[in-house]
Amino acid sequence: MHTITDQEILHKIIEIQGCIIQGRNLKTLLHKNIDFYLEKSEADIIAICVNEHQKVHIEYVIEKHRLFSHLLGRYLFSKKKLDWDHFVKNCTDHFNLGQKYHKIHDLCELFKGILTQKEAKAFSEEIQMKEAVLMPLYAFDKQEKIGYVCFIFQAENKIDLKKLENIQNIFQTLLQPLHDKHYSIVYSRCMRVDENMKLLTEQEKRIVRKVLNGNSYSEVAETLGISINTLKTHMKNIFNKYRVTSKIELYNKFSSLI
Repeated sequence: MHTITDQEILHKIIEIQGCIIQGRNLKTLLHKNIDFYLEKSEADIIAICVNEHQKVHIEYVIEKHRLFSHLLGRYLFSKKKLDWDHFVKNCTDHFNLGQKYHKIHDLCELFKGILTQKEAKAFSEEIQMKEAVLMPLYAFDKQEKIGYVCFIFQAENKIDLKKLENIQNIFQTLLQPLHDKHYSIVYSRCMRVDENMKLLTEQEKRIVRKVLNGNSYSEVAETLGISINTLKTHMKNIFNKYRVTSKIELYNKFSSLI
């Protein structure tokens, strides 16, 4: 099978970053390139977990038939979200002495503390997982972990770690500029928002960032631990402060392309 080259990696990064700069959503861009990532990694499913306000968020899933995405709703999304630090500890336990990857055979290693062993085994069996490889994704400082990529294989084939590292490098390079350390979030699109937001309270700033990032009101309310009615009240106040009447107008008011 054709081996991915450094030139292909560079071209793919430039292609996607160019689209991101134009305001395109990263999730949509990754979805359009499913064949590339699966073919070059030889994985059947690729799941990227990122830090969202100190909670684990499986933001990007690359697969052919949406099996993994469907089962996430049953096994994980119906439960409380896993604490990010707890999740990192689960993962870090396997990355001793500078190890760059970890092979797993049971999803319980990843989701210990939110899934029981029975649930993790059932999840693994339903996605027909034979083996998976976990790799960390780092911020620009090469120290802080902003996410993990999990390559899932449904057949017992020989895994080419070099191919996985190449795809890992693409994801890491794409996510690094979208990572906001202060707010502990990886944005789905590249936008520059007025950092001062002088008219807004701290809570309103958090809400605006989430809304501009494409989250629904219910998602924002759940993430911030407030009721949907409280969120709508905040949004009404935000609209009034900036004399807008919709999220589109709010977007135009605060964000501009980099």
